[in-house]
Amino acid sequence: MPQEDLDRYLAVLRRLPFVRGLKILTPEPKTSLARPDAILEVKTPRRTTRFLVEVKRTHLTYATAGGLAHQLERAGKPPWILFATYVGKGMGEYLAARGVNYVDEAGNCNLAIGEEYLARIEGRPQAPRPHEGRGLGAPAYKVMFTLLARPDLLDTPARHIAEVAAVAPATVTNTLARLEAEKLIGRGATRRRLLDARTLRDRWLTGYANLLRPRLFLGRFKRQDPDVDALERRVEAEMGDRPWAWGGGVAALRLTGHYRGEETVIHTDEARGDVITRLRLVPAGEGDVLLLGVPGQAAFQGAKPRTVHPLLVYAELMTIPDERARETAREIGERYLWTEA
Repeated sequence: MPQEDLDRYLAVLRRLPFVRGLKILTPEPKTSLARPDAILEVKTPRRTTRFLVEVKRTHLTYATAGGLAHQLERAGKPPWILFATYVGKGMGEYLAARGVNYVDEAGNCNLAIGEEYLARIEGRPQAPRPHEGRGLGAPAYKVMFTLLARPDLLDTPARHIAEVAAVAPATVTNTLARLEAEKLIGRGATRRRLLDARTLRDRWLTGYANLLRPRLFLGRFKRQDPDVDALERRVEAEMGDRPWAWGGGVAALRLTGHYRGEETVIHTDEARGDVITRLRLVPAGEGDVLLLGVPGQAAFQGAKPRTVHPLLVYAELMTIPDERARETAREIGERYLWTEA
């Protein structure tokens, strides 16, 4: 099974607080009753547990879910985990009641490791999917972000938009065609322009949380600095003029003057290993330092020095389950975003 098909699910599992490491192994030719699509090793503070992976690319119905639960129960140990494109709330309850571990691309999951660890997340919506076609999906959301952050690029050649968004030119061409068909962008007398920025923005925000952010997520880490002020000073000294910027609460504090939150979010276009080494970060499932990539070079065009674009700050704050973060996100939207179009 292609690694990129599994990475979407691994990104969700990496965010669970008790997960310290994940590894995908190639399955043996046979198991007791079924051959898994992969073998997943989950490392926690107390143990390393192996799961046999069943991947379902088609829509789950209660009939197929019931049959799958019965099949996995008969297959016995080691435990199984289902990787599914999307598991709605009702389906999640149905699977969990039958002891089925699962994870989907939206971030919903049910994962039990012995009696020590349990993660249960339900109700996260499925990201709208672009029309069928090559080059769409997560890269299309990078194009959408670039157009929202830099609407002046709408009337430039596709290859130029592709360079800024860090995608293939064909992705830009296909995405523009889709947005024109849906009347979110259109051609005027002389140039292309946004017709419905609000709908496009809402669509991108959903796609960011459920599809794009897991691809950009580089990990959680523990800081070695005594406090966040010392961490911020060292990050700015060590990263210098490299491609990086503050996101999340750190950026929000600079944009609004209040609310930092407990997490330190750093967006970077540098190699993950180089940043970890330079900042002396220690991987930790419960760490408060988050490294994230960027959805293209337009992300670095922030409203304040060394902050990412306000749309990316807004999107990141909306992923935090804290009402103060959401209130601050709304303030950023009103100050920097909603009046733009």
